[in-house]
Amino acid sequence: MLLWFVLTALSLLFVLVDIRSTPASPVLKWGFVLLTAYLGPVGVFLYALGCREPLPGLHGRRVATRWRQVLGSTMHCVAGDGVGILAGAVIASLFHLDGIPDIALEYALGFGFGWAIFQALFMRDMVGRFVPARAVPRLLA
Repeated sequence: MLLWFVLTALSLLFVLVDIRSTPASPVLKWGFVLLTAYLGPVGVFLYALGCREPLPGLHGRRVATRWRQVLGSTMHCVAGDGVGILAGAVIASLFHLDGIPDIALEYALGFGFGWAIFQALFMRDMVGRFVPARAVPRLLA
């Protein structure tokens, strides 16, 4: 177990240092940092496979493939859900919740953090503006 924690710390340190030079959005950068904190060496492998710039100037071409875009989206979702689930676990332990209430709280916060914060709040910067829900039908027409 100690070996896993050491490998996770080294993986996280590598991603924190290396991702600064990657020309990805800050949201995706934080997502890969969180994913590496959750998954350790597996997270650094996914970062190297899906987001790390192989050579200067080639990041756009590298992430243009569909499977790398899917990996980035999935990683983004896991990062947000994970933060919510961890927050739910801490809150549930503070209030001594067990069973169904604990699961319900973690699910609700996982969904809430993943959707409300990591999607609605952080992703709006990637599209350059916030689109109110009432304007969506007009945009699609």
